[in-house]
Amino acid sequence: MVSRICRIVDGVEIQRAIPDEEGMLHCYPEGQTMKKFATLFDNLNDAARYLIKDKRTRIRMEPGNALIVDNIYIDKKRREVL
Repeated sequence: MVSRICRIVDGVEIQRAIPDEEGMLHCYPEGQTMKKFATLFDNLNDAARYLIKDKRTRIRMEPGNALIVDNIYIDKKRREVL
């Protein structure tokens, strides 16, 4: 069970995937930023599977409501090695 998806830079957690006000995590295919292309997940497990399946997918993180594709860690493991 996944407990955290975050962005880590130089050993410091900078951003974290947090559900929106409706409880959904927003993931996007490579090259897409519009909400109509988002795949929504209601749990971290499914979002993590999506991110691991295609290493160029991105996820919206806070602070900043930013779409993150690089330096994504799933439970302290860099997604590129999962």
